[in-house]
Amino acid sequence: MTPEMLNIAHQFETNTGLFKRTTDGIPKERWLEKPGPNSNHLLWVAGHVAYSRGQIVKTLGTPWTDPWEGLFAGGNKAGEQKQYPDPAEIARVWDDMSKKLTAALEAATPEALAKPVAAGRAPQFDGMVSGKIAFLSLHEAYHLGQMGFLRKWLGYGQTVG
Repeated sequence: MTPEMLNIAHQFETNTGLFKRTTDGIPKERWLEKPGPNSNHLLWVAGHVAYSRGQIVKTLGTPWTDPWEGLFAGGNKAGEQKQYPDPAEIARVWDDMSKKLTAALEAATPEALAKPVAAGRAPQFDGMVSGKIAFLSLHEAYHLGQMGFLRKWLGYGQTVG
């Protein structure tokens, strides 16, 4: 792994632990509760970070197809219950993307990380693949904080501390 990606890879590993702690022990029927009418529920935020991991893997050159057809893409809001997958499916995709992300980061060459990325919806720090990956690590941590809040709001305790 390139030295500039080592700390980011550690952030992703830490985020994997946070994902598991924020979702551990929450019954399926509680995942769709929202603290307010304009809030997202735990299932949407968890699906969004799993979706984002897929985008990271794809950015690093590993094929990935969104199993939810954009349901959890940025800018989308939590909708009707019937359209959402089971929380176990979200966790399975997260685990799969985590393994693929680790492998993709280990295989990423300095040349691949220095490639320019097209301007799009996802910001990047420097216009390169490495900057997009760095931004998406921050993005993921932001949403994991939301998941930690939702866990505590649902009455299942805090994630860290």
